[in-house]
Amino acid sequence: MRLILFLLITLLNIPILCQTLVLENEISIFSNATSFSIDPLKNIYVAEGDNNEIIKLDTTGVILKKIGGFGWGSSSFDFPADIFAFSLKIYAADKNNDRIQIFDKDLNYLSEFSTKSKKEEDYFFRRPACIAISNQGDFIILDSDNNRILKFDMSGNFNMQIGGFDAGDYSLISPNYFCLDSQGNLYVIDGDKLVIFDPFGAGKAILSIPIIPNHISFTGELLINDSFNIYKINIQDYSLSEVLVIPVSESIIEIEKIDNSYYVLTNKSLAKYKMINE
Repeated sequence: MRLILFLLITLLNIPILCQTLVLENEISIFSNATSFSIDPLKNIYVAEGDNNEIIKLDTTGVILKKIGGFGWGSSSFDFPADIFAFSLKIYAADKNNDRIQIFDKDLNYLSEFSTKSKKEEDYFFRRPACIAISNQGDFIILDSDNNRILKFDMSGNFNMQIGGFDAGDYSLISPNYFCLDSQGNLYVIDGDKLVIFDPFGAGKAILSIPIIPNHISFTGELLINDSFNIYKINIQDYSLSEVLVIPVSESIIEIEKIDNSYYVLTNKSLAKYKMINE
């Protein structure tokens, strides 16, 4: 039976803690940023959609390196939709080139991963919109052309399909982003729903939320955001625990919590916030 859990913010009878985030630092040099990621050395990597670039910056906003430009060769892009830093490697979802490009921490090209030469439908992905690497080194890719998640091992061998047309109640309809928690559970934004799968690809829960979610992340806390606020979700019972209010004038694209700071990406800027209680 389909398990549906409702997070209705305005109807909950339990108090929800509201906190305001205060700006610490802001980097405002982008034209159409699409994604960002921060590596273990605190280098910042931002994907630029308009310019088809990946930009490496230090924590003060100094540009250390740029790569890209429109194209289909190595280190060129046709809309870098997502970027993921893992174990001193940088993974970029080169959406319209149907591939994942892999770089070292200095943005030197290493390799690419695609399924263009595959004929089996289960193996094939097109227009990857989101990329993550599991703690075991597996590739997990949002195949936006087929509304599903595909998992490959570190050698590129196909492992499983998640949320495909054969997943019954857990078939994805219009997924646009996902994240993994520390146990390997998968949280997928699917329209106005949050669909949760266990590490083996089995459906766990479907949460209906009264916001239009843009992004979800997990770095010790499960955070989901709409255009102007961040919401914390308790991963034990999927209840909404906090609303983080951000004084931004532009729509929020992505959020990440790094150490005790919250990083917020808009099209034009990447801002770092700290929390104060209200």
